[in-house]
Amino acid sequence: MTLTDAIRSAGMTAPQNIVLGRWMRFPGNGKGGANRSGWCRMMTPTLAIYGDWSTGLSEVWKDHTHRDDAATRQMLAQARARERDMRRKDQERQRLAALKAADIIKRAERGTHPYLERKGFPQETGLIYDERLVIPMRDAENYPRVVSAQMIAADGEKRFLPGGRTRAAIYRIGTEGHGRIVLCEGYATALSIASAIRRLPGAFQILVCFSALNLERVGQLVPRNAVVAADNDRSGTGERAAKSTGLRWTMPYEIATDFNDLHQAMGVYVVTERMRELFAKAMPSH
Repeated sequence: MTLTDAIRSAGMTAPQNIVLGRWMRFPGNGKGGANRSGWCRMMTPTLAIYGDWSTGLSEVWKDHTHRDDAATRQMLAQARARERDMRRKDQERQRLAALKAADIIKRAERGTHPYLERKGFPQETGLIYDERLVIPMRDAENYPRVVSAQMIAADGEKRFLPGGRTRAAIYRIGTEGHGRIVLCEGYATALSIASAIRRLPGAFQILVCFSALNLERVGQLVPRNAVVAADNDRSGTGERAAKSTGLRWTMPYEIATDFNDLHQAMGVYVVTERMRELFAKAMPSH
């Protein structure tokens, strides 16, 4: 696997040309074009480090022809030290983004939004700030803690707060407890799944994970009887993420669709039946 392939497999867009010896920055997983939380440094043609400060990813890449020696070990140690310093600075940016997110949530007002109407929920209300729908992003292991926010425009453009943390960040719909747990990527998808599951008996919670990579991470934190409603994207990223969790999973049959698309195309009953089938196959809780 090339360094470019390794960066892409982590859900990031690799630079077109990776320059030997340079620290290179690029958008992190799920980030917009102006974001620079993704990073890499190629020390030699066969040795590099790369990662994503927004998710906490930090990896060493080695070509199959690489051979360690004293010089390359020293280069790797120096690069690691520089990366730790840069990470400390990024953690400060995350702290400031969390404060900004908390302030936005506090100032936001509840209301309907054109994005929700486009997604089939004209009566649904959410937090609105500066004409954008605000989805709070909370720590999966300490849910009251706000770590960032996703801002969705009327045309569907999605942005995360610059510098905000996405690793293990979720937004929950439903009741916390021992009911059915469903992981998915997007907010509109979660609304469709929630509409479907309300037709089934019992409590439930839908965890919005905001990206396929983060869904993988959250999937390691939930009970083993949780399930995944994956996006069927052309790249296969959603399916790979669902499989990597080790949980029961499903996705729409049509490529380039999610469960909100299925809901709008075929109705909530179809989504309900897919969820019923998925839960019937899920592992029992212990």
